[in-house]
Amino acid sequence: MFLVLLKYHSMEAIDALLEQHYANPHGAFAKGLVRLAGRLEPRTGGLMVLDGTREEVERAVARDPFVTSRAATAEIVEFIPTRQISEPVSGS
Repeated sequence: MFLVLLKYHSMEAIDALLEQHYANPHGAFAKGLVRLAGRLEPRTGGLMVLDGTREEVERAVARDPFVTSRAATAEIVEFIPTRQISEPVSGS
């Protein structure tokens, strides 16, 4: 699995590209790679947990409108899940 950390550079551009980010036919959402996604608080970036091969993840992230427009940069970190909690943690 992969953690993708997006760092926003232009909130105006991010807001303008939001629908394209979700609807991109070559992106992580359309490819079914996303297991969890959300924005950071404060809103300086976003985070996605993706499940796929490194090649699939890198290709989807490279084609994301946030990245192609340079409104955001992405850091991809691979990790091996070792535990899963089925119930949400309170306070979230």
